[in-house]
Amino acid sequence: MIFFTGYSQEMIRKEVRVVQPYAPTLFDAFKINLLPSLKDTMQLSPDFIYEISPKPYSAEYSIRPIKAAKLLDDPLTKLYGTYLKMGLGNSLTPLAELSINKKRSKEYSLGAYARHISSSCKVKLENEKKVFAGYGNDEFDLYGKRIWDNSILSGSAGMDNRSVYYYGYNTTLVVDTALEKEAIKQNFLKLNAQLVYRSSYIDSNHLNYNIQVKYNYFADKFNYTENNVFTYGEFSLLRENILFGVDFSYNYIDETGDLLTSKNSIIGLSPWFKKKTSEWRLKAGVDAVFDVNDDKTSTHLYPDALLQIAVVDNILSAYIGISGNLEVNNFQKIAWENPYVKSGVQVRNSNHKLNMHGGLNGNINSLSSYKLRVSYKLVNDMYFYVNDTSDILGNQFYTEYDDVQLTTIHGEILARPVDHLSLFLSGSYYKYAMTNQDRPWHKPAWDLTVSTRYNLRDKILVNVDIIGSGKRYVKLYDPWASESVLNGIIDINLGIEYRYTKILSAFLRFYNITSSRYQKWNQYPGQGFMVMGGITYSL
Repeated sequence: MIFFTGYSQEMIRKEVRVVQPYAPTLFDAFKINLLPSLKDTMQLSPDFIYEISPKPYSAEYSIRPIKAAKLLDDPLTKLYGTYLKMGLGNSLTPLAELSINKKRSKEYSLGAYARHISSSCKVKLENEKKVFAGYGNDEFDLYGKRIWDNSILSGSAGMDNRSVYYYGYNTTLVVDTALEKEAIKQNFLKLNAQLVYRSSYIDSNHLNYNIQVKYNYFADKFNYTENNVFTYGEFSLLRENILFGVDFSYNYIDETGDLLTSKNSIIGLSPWFKKKTSEWRLKAGVDAVFDVNDDKTSTHLYPDALLQIAVVDNILSAYIGISGNLEVNNFQKIAWENPYVKSGVQVRNSNHKLNMHGGLNGNINSLSSYKLRVSYKLVNDMYFYVNDTSDILGNQFYTEYDDVQLTTIHGEILARPVDHLSLFLSGSYYKYAMTNQDRPWHKPAWDLTVSTRYNLRDKILVNVDIIGSGKRYVKLYDPWASESVLNGIIDINLGIEYRYTKILSAFLRFYNITSSRYQKWNQYPGQGFMVMGGITYSL
């Protein structure tokens, strides 16, 4: 080893001046957030072997009875068994109406009804003379019903007495005529009784039945009497979703007058069946009618079929059908329709050989609905009223006949635009194709009914009715003219009722507000403006 020492040429000297104290600075350390991970390259697939040993579990239970639920009865509305209505109108027109009914019962019901209305009015004829045109009507009915589990027996008996006057004489032929009231008075009396026994099974698989027996006695002031016995039965039974049935009827009419006696028996037999699904309903059958009139028998067969189809469920349905019937025209029916007919006039039965009809029933919305119907009929011996010119007064009617093709278009609308207000509109159009007669005498080409009802908080009730029909033709026996025309009818009625309490109310009725002098029957102008007021009482 060699050791040596070195020396510099001169010594270094430096001076250090401290301006401020020394402040060391450390920077923040940044941690690396990395976690160690272990990657296992070995994979294991364990296999498990298990077994299930089923063992039934015996559950122990105990029955604990629970109380049956009870339904509370709905409160029953109070019934008023007696209703009384009394009123008075101009032209000395009293009105009295009484109805008495037994109150709520599950076994039977009883009731009675009585009504009187009369008038001493006068009307002005075309010669400007006022004549007495009063009328009277008295009704009385007793009715009852006995209810069993599966059947109901009901019956009624009553009386109907009506008086009219033949005041509508021919003013062109009679120059000066004073008509005595008793000389032109006609009086009709009807006594009736009825029994009905019918089943009330809910299940159609039982034999259901409806049996009726009616008796009517009818007489007028001029010694004409009529005895009418009518029986009717309907039986039906459901088998394999088809309802089979048969109807039968027997109508016996015995007419007796000073110069005539007539007996008429009408026997009807109608087997039928009905089938229905959720989309359609079908009824098909045949009506056999045997008309025995004074030892002369005529047989009529009519089809009876009706098909109804639900086009839109609960909104629109359509139907089409074909049928026929024998219209029985006994004197009682004719007198109720036209009280100015000749006493004991005998009217032929009308043979409705064919009636083809179809239509639509639907709902516009939840508050309005409508009906539309079109029909075409072939009718033999349709009757028409004409004035009896064998009497110079010409103030009574008899009938003439013709074979007619009748087309009818009928429509109805029922609406409730707002609460408490309802509107009903009904109208028909008729087209007659005559064979021998020139016109359908006393038959209008159209008719119309408009009814409105307004209920203000069940306190004030207002109703307005408008009844109208077209002009009608009247047959004349005049060498210069074969017919005349009756003007159309427009009759406006207004009713107001104020319910003071639930049992007491007052009413006011206005009839023929426009005081239209229309004639329903030739030479018979109706009463003009009429007002009636009164009260009703219930207990």
